[in-house]
Parts: sequence; structure tokens; C-alpha cells
Amino acid sequence: MSIKQFQQELSKGLPAPVYLFHSSEDFLLYEALSAVKEQRNTGDVFNFDVFDIKPPDNDTPVEQIVDILNTLPLMSERRTIVIKNIQKLSKSDIKKMESYLANTSATSLLIMLHEGAAPKLFDPSVLKGVTVIALTMQEKEIPLWIKVNAKKKGINLTDRAIEYLISFIGTDLGMLSAEIEKLACWNTAKAIDIADIRGTVYSGAEYNAFDLVDALKRKDAEKVFSMLENVLRNQDPQMLLGAINYQYSRQYPRYGTPQRSSEKRPAEDYETFRLLHEADVDLKTSHKYVIEGLLFRLLRQSAGK
Repeated sequence: MSIKQFQQELSKGLPAPVYLFHSSEDFLLYEALSAVKEQRNTGDVFNFDVFDIKPPDNDTPVEQIVDILNTLPLMSERRTIVIKNIQKLSKSDIKKMESYLANTSATSLLIMLHEGAAPKLFDPSVLKGVTVIALTMQEKEIPLWIKVNAKKKGINLTDRAIEYLISFIGTDLGMLSAEIEKLACWNTAKAIDIADIRGTVYSGAEYNAFDLVDALKRKDAEKVFSMLENVLRNQDPQMLLGAINYQYSRQYPRYGTPQRSSEKRPAEDYETFRLLHEADVDLKTSHKYVIEGLLFRLLRQSAGK
């Protein structure tokens, strides 16, 4: 897991001369930078700099950044230079960076942040001394991420509260982090459960995907469709479908994947995810009443019809 690899490097004091962190989730890059700042930028303004290649913030030429990297630190063993958005580097600036990567300074730590998939900016021959880490997080890891980050803020969320939070907010780490910050203002020692957070995250809504799936499991058709209108007033259909899919995914961890588990997953489970996939396709092609049709079919399936 790449987050674990990052934490391991951080615990060692980031010993490599150059790191390249890349992620399609910009919040993970933000978290990584925050962790680096907390460790390296201990009030030493002379030996810690962050440069952003993305306009209009890019007002420092790359050759000047390279000169700083090659300058001895002031009363410190190493200076730290962070370059954000290296995916915005021009071809000429890439060549300038390659010259430095081929001959790095022993008294500088360079950290490059790249938004998106694995970058192919630099010639492979100059990447031998670069530690490349993909910052990724699987969906199944998000509940633990929430619990750990909440504990850092001094709050304890129950597992059901975490699932409930994801059902409403989705899996956007930035938005989830904002909700954790909001909950941290409560300054409470007791565990925070669903009833505690309902008013905070709902912002006036009465139900969400968590409640819908609960009603589906109870085969309560009347409750399902009475909830739906309210939910769709407060949540985009695509986000709602993603939340429903997440809730069903959380129900079936015991079977694992077909390649990793000798126990066969029931045909009903495959049918459930087939219906969810079809609904996703239909939503993307602008079909009407997709969610209504999905819930109807899931209810029929639950009733064994």
C-alpha cells in the first residue's frame, strides 16, 4: 500500500535525495505535503520552500529552483524544496530538472508532487535515484482512514457512524476531511454515533443512501419509495447510486474476490452488482427514472421474485 510506504519514508526522515509523489486524488497530495511540512518545516524559513508550477503561481523559473537546490543550507544539514504540479512543466523545464536529477545535491531534499497517474515526464535513466510513490487509497480503506483521522482530531466515531458519513458525503476525501473537522469542534469524550451526526451532515435532509439500503434489506417497499423523493432533493442521482453501491459492497466482504476466496459468492450477490452496474450505465446515457427502476428490481430480488 503506497500510503504505508510514504509513512515509512516519513518515519525515517525522508532519507532519499529526491521523492516523486503522484496521485489522482489531489487531497492525498495535500495530506502528504502537510505531513512533510509538519516534519521538515519546523520554523526554518531559510531551508524550506514550496514552488507551484501551476499558473498563475509559477513566478519562479525552474533554473532558479535548481540553483536553490544546489545552494548549501543555512545552519542546517539539508534544505527542503517542494515542487507542486510538476505535470505542468514545459519540455525545456523538464530538461533542466533532468540535469539536476542526474546529479543531485547531498544537502538538499527535493519533493515533486504530480497530479494524475504515474508520470512519464523524465528520461528513465535519471530516475534511478528518485523514490517514486503512488499515493492511492482503495475504497475499502476509507473507513479506517476516517477513523484514524478522527482520532487525530480527538474524536471517536463508531463504525456505523463512519458508514453513515460515507453514505451521505461519498468517498471524496477532501469533503470527508471537512466533516471530520466540523465534528472535531464538538469537543466530546464520548463515541459519536449516527444519531449524533445526523443533523450535522444532513443539513436539513431526512434520509440518505444508508437509510435506503436499510429499508431495502427490510423489504419495506413503502418506506423505500417514500424516502427516495427526499433523498433525491438533496443528492445527485449519480452520487446516490455510488453511495448505494458502497453500502452493498460493505455487506459482502466475507467472500473476498473470486481469485482470493474458495467460498463461492451467492448468485444473488452477482445479480445485485449487475443491477447496480446497469443502473450506472443508464444514468450516464441520461435515462429517466433509473434509480426508481433499480430500487424496484432490488426489492423484487430481495423478495425472491
